[in-house]
Amino acid sequence: MAKKIFDILPPKKEKKILIEKEKKAKLPLLKLGLILLIFVILSFSSFYFSKAKLEIWPETRNLNFKTEIKNISGQFFEEEKESSMEFPSTGMSEKKEFAKGEIRVYNKSEKSKTLAQRTRFLSDKGKQFRSLKAITIPAKGYLDGVEVKAEEAGEEYNIGPSKFSVPGLVGTSLYPLIYAESFEPMKGGFLGKTPYVTEDDLKNAERILLEKLSELSKESLRKNVPEDYIFLDELLKQEVLEKFPLTKAGQELKSFIFKAKIKSTALSFKKADLEDFAKEFVYPQIGRDEKLIEGSLDLNYSVKEKDLEEGKVNLSLEISAKSYSQPDFQLLKAQIKGKSAIEGEYLLAKEAEISKVKIKIFPFWVKTVPKNTQRIEIELKIEP
Repeated sequence: MAKKIFDILPPKKEKKILIEKEKKAKLPLLKLGLILLIFVILSFSSFYFSKAKLEIWPETRNLNFKTEIKNISGQFFEEEKESSMEFPSTGMSEKKEFAKGEIRVYNKSEKSKTLAQRTRFLSDKGKQFRSLKAITIPAKGYLDGVEVKAEEAGEEYNIGPSKFSVPGLVGTSLYPLIYAESFEPMKGGFLGKTPYVTEDDLKNAERILLEKLSELSKESLRKNVPEDYIFLDELLKQEVLEKFPLTKAGQELKSFIFKAKIKSTALSFKKADLEDFAKEFVYPQIGRDEKLIEGSLDLNYSVKEKDLEEGKVNLSLEISAKSYSQPDFQLLKAQIKGKSAIEGEYLLAKEAEISKVKIKIFPFWVKTVPKNTQRIEIELKIEP
């Protein structure tokens, strides 16, 4: 009887195919599970971690008021300042000055010789001078320190050391024996116009210097008053402590110096005190839910009455500011919860107290505002 032979290879191949089919079947299930897990995580985070930010620009209102502040107590600040200025002289006068000097007079004769007052002495350059006193020259000697004065006014008589003859002795035997000599220049000769200080010069100098010093003192005091204090020109008092020229009217000078000292006293008060007063005045004039915009308060003030001795001032005050109405945050949150950003912005834009609104939702894939109002943040955008 013949034996049967069995081939065992085919069954092994079938087993391998089954395993591959089984692996292919499991792969789509794995991807599906992973996608489902991501979806669950996103849904969970969207529900529990999403949030919204609501930016609101409220409608603003311009406020303007006028009022008066009485009996403001201020603080005194004071400073002394002195200055001097040089001013030109404007006076002009005709002036004649005669050159003067001293000479030595010689007498070579055997006898002393007396010369009368106003004896003429003629220089070798042709300029004539006269003696101021009568003189006696000893025989065979000379006399020093004889004062002479030019015959005419003018700078041309300011001559240097010279030799002199005596014209009155011409034709006599004494002419060659009596003569003179100078060793220093003649000085002081002048003919022309010369400036001098007038009364008007002194008055104008005083006025100009005090005006300038007054302004300098005011500006210097203004800088020294603390920045948190208000400085008003109307509350400034100035006192002239001293004023004087360093010359007198009539003096022949091309220019002169005038000096002065001023004391400036300013009554000043704190800006914060005015701002506090203004706020206390404005708040009763606006609605309960209305608020002033920080930095919008502007004050213009002028002095109505003042008592600088007592340090009291009444001011006229003009107040301008901007305000806005505070929205009800809980009501706004209730209106937009569960809404899309576009829908929420549309709803809130209808509110009278809102000028502009913008809604931002996080994370980016979330499309609606959280229903939990605690996860809605509101930020007011206030523009002064």
